[in-house]
Amino acid sequence: MDIQESVSLKSKTTMRIGGVAQYYAEPRTQEDIEQAYAFAQKHTVPLLVLGGGSNTIFADGVINALIIRMKADTVTVSDTSVTVEAGKNLPVLINELASEGLDLSPLTGILGSVGGAVFGNAGQGPAGIWIDSFIDSVTVFEEGTWKTYEKKECDFRYRESAFKDSTPPPIIWSTTLTVPKKDPREIQETIEQLLQKRIETQPHVKTAGSCFKAVGDTPAWQLIDAAGLRSKAVGGVHISEKHANFLISNGEASFDDAVQIVKEVQQSIDEPLRVEMRFVNEDGSLAF
Repeated sequence: MDIQESVSLKSKTTMRIGGVAQYYAEPRTQEDIEQAYAFAQKHTVPLLVLGGGSNTIFADGVINALIIRMKADTVTVSDTSVTVEAGKNLPVLINELASEGLDLSPLTGILGSVGGAVFGNAGQGPAGIWIDSFIDSVTVFEEGTWKTYEKKECDFRYRESAFKDSTPPPIIWSTTLTVPKKDPREIQETIEQLLQKRIETQPHVKTAGSCFKAVGDTPAWQLIDAAGLRSKAVGGVHISEKHANFLISNGEASFDDAVQIVKEVQQSIDEPLRVEMRFVNEDGSLAF
């Protein structure tokens, strides 16, 4: 595995915001992960994992870290048991399994990689179905050691997991799922219906997905909308007209634009909002 220097990050993330990674690599094997970990330890830099780049915004300067973008994407199917590596694109996986009569359709429309979905327990809204509904176990690289956690050890919650709680977080390598069987035609019909619903209710431009998570019972988008912030702009970033929990880049946006609009939203709403997107500072720390 090659570890490159000064790699542009704009093309690696959905919102096309960010400077360059001081070090960058694309691991495909467990040995690559071990090599990346040893490199980060030797050079005393954080090791940051980038999946599909659908929920991360990097600072505009040099990110003093080793950023790895998972490329391991092997899928092994045995009846209803599916083991999939973290770099697999989730929408692609859903469609591939659908053709085999395996139904992951509740996760339709969620962008990014399988590893990222497991890390943040991606899925529908608070009352919906999340990826942990299918998970049996998760294999990670944690503090220099390979470990496999059973589902009950992962502490999955709405958009949360034990992995997300850890500092530093482990590197998710693979997960084993139990996926129910269904007629492939019925699965495909459901996928198309769910995609159409998302097209009607969510923006499909340069966005990193839902930005905020409400701490209380009222959805974040409703709080933002009630505060009159729909369409609000700061520099090259604005709040989506279609869905008030999405930030949109005009293609010329900066990291500071995105940070500032988040702060203004938080200051304008009395109820607390958690920032779901990952804002990475130049030293590899998180802005929120």
